[in-house]
Amino acid sequence: MTELQNRWYNAVQKSLPASPSTTQLIQPAPPLAPSDTALWARENTVPPASLTFNRQVAESALFFEAYAAVIQVLSVPESTFVTAIGPGIHQEWLKYLRGLTPRPDEDRLPDVFYAWAMTYHPDVANEGASALRDIVRLGALQRFLRSYQGPPPRPAEYLGGSRELLGMLRDSPPATVSFGSATTSGDVSGTWTGGVNKDCSGLWAGAGRSDAITTGFARSAVTVEAELGAYAVWPVNPDPRWYDSSRLHEAYAKRTSPPWASQPQLHWDMAFGEKSGRLQRAIASLLVVEGLTSVVTSDAAFTSGDQQVIKAEAAAGLWPFFVPTGDGVTNKADFDKGRTRLETTTPMGKPLVIGAHVLPIGRYLGGSGECALRPPAGP
Repeated sequence: MTELQNRWYNAVQKSLPASPSTTQLIQPAPPLAPSDTALWARENTVPPASLTFNRQVAESALFFEAYAAVIQVLSVPESTFVTAIGPGIHQEWLKYLRGLTPRPDEDRLPDVFYAWAMTYHPDVANEGASALRDIVRLGALQRFLRSYQGPPPRPAEYLGGSRELLGMLRDSPPATVSFGSATTSGDVSGTWTGGVNKDCSGLWAGAGRSDAITTGFARSAVTVEAELGAYAVWPVNPDPRWYDSSRLHEAYAKRTSPPWASQPQLHWDMAFGEKSGRLQRAIASLLVVEGLTSVVTSDAAFTSGDQQVIKAEAAAGLWPFFVPTGDGVTNKADFDKGRTRLETTTPMGKPLVIGAHVLPIGRYLGGSGECALRPPAGP
């Protein structure tokens, strides 16, 4: 089944197109609920290193949680402020600050310092205010991130929501994926995972890839004609109210203290390391379709008993999209002298997330800006 999935992967990335340097297929693909939080939940994921992400099998960290854990252990020591203005001026500033009644709120300290320094020490006003502002901003960000813990916990917001996604799909063109297992290469060695494609489902959602029926299907000559009523690449952008890319970039680029605290509970390898880091990758965009009609044929000769099993399990969602029956979705399994015909249809207005563009965290944080890392919004 993995070999068949590899061939299907190659067909998808050539037909849509979707670059093998970033594309990941997602299964199963139930219709998105019509809410912003449902869409954001699909975006708020650290994908596994696999060409297929089986959400029923593979465990994945939440991007927000992994990001917040890093930010909480960062620090900007007071010494950076002292170095910027000098120990003597620092003592004068502390004496002045103790005399203020009431004491200014923390977020006002940089402006208060700047006004004071421009009067008494103008040469260090800008540098000192900048250093103090850095300290204050990190503290404010850490407190803000803690507010998401609840109770109750808050969902992590992303830019754009359900209404905007539906609007993009309305303006997006249709697409077709035609596939024949006998004529499509299964070589995925040149992909971003180096060929790793694990945790694939069997013929239906929940079936093992070594299941006997699945194995018979995967070894047969399989064709797919998938008509997509609309296909769009949806950019994934964390809300800048909680996401500070410069802080995360600094944490990734430097393993020292600062920016890491001198004795953090979380260190660089735990966050970004190749073996066990929880923030090794991020989703740059989602591959979204609506109005799907997928017809799959196989020349495998299934027994009457196997045919009954396939018909009974079809409602769980069938390969290659695994869209469960319900909410306007239909799955049908028909047989002609043992030959299989599987059909999945979904309505317009019910988006399906069938894949994602995945970037290693270094590439996600690099470049001249976040927008440069996002694939274009269209095929």
